[in-house]
Amino acid sequence: MITTIDSQGRIALGHEVQNQLGVRPGDDLVLEHRGDEWVIKAAAKTGLAWEGNVLVHRGESPQNFDIVGFIDALRDERDAELSGHPQ
Repeated sequence: MITTIDSQGRIALGHEVQNQLGVRPGDDLVLEHRGDEWVIKAAAKTGLAWEGNVLVHRGESPQNFDIVGFIDALRDERDAELSGHPQ
């Protein structure tokens, strides 16, 4: 991607780049100098990124996290609440 520096020293990041970084206007960015390059990163390490108007998680789950078991437990808890027999 090529962008231009305006007269006030600002650069514009396209919507696709903002989405990939998970940032919105007003968010802080980190600039890192690496040799002869500069790297732009989101300041917050949330694992969240915008895809259109939806905030999605792009991070990783802990290695020992059992997502199926977690969903089953939530489903059982909700079923118990709806049936009037909380666990």
